[in-house]
Amino acid sequence: MGADARPVVRVDENGTYQVELVGQELGSLIGRRGETLDAIQQLTGYAVNHGQSRRVRIHVDAEGYRAKREESLVRLAKKTAAKAVKYRRNVTLEPMNAYERHVIHTALQETPDVTTYSIGTEPNRRTVVAYSRGEHR
Repeated sequence: MGADARPVVRVDENGTYQVELVGQELGSLIGRRGETLDAIQQLTGYAVNHGQSRRVRIHVDAEGYRAKREESLVRLAKKTAAKAVKYRRNVTLEPMNAYERHVIHTALQETPDVTTYSIGTEPNRRTVVAYSRGEHR
């Protein structure tokens, strides 16, 4: 892919392999909204687990992208919740993968006057931030 990346692998306390791709200008490995990085992670998981009786979890990251994306999703969730409460309307976010939707749901779990749910089918599944007028789920 034209990127000069070196994998740094460590195993966390849960036995998950954390693979950090280290190098310069790894944007092509991350891709649009992390899609290429997700694909690399999925293919790596398939390769490592092929023919094995015990499944190994593998997380692949580059340039700290996943932490930055999670922070921006939490900010988006809070901003969207404020908008939903202010205008007393439901706000539908752009399509996201399952992990990103989970981040949104978790970030707003304790927010008063707001509930979240997902609609649609993959790959166009979206999160709705709904005004709930005092209700809370």
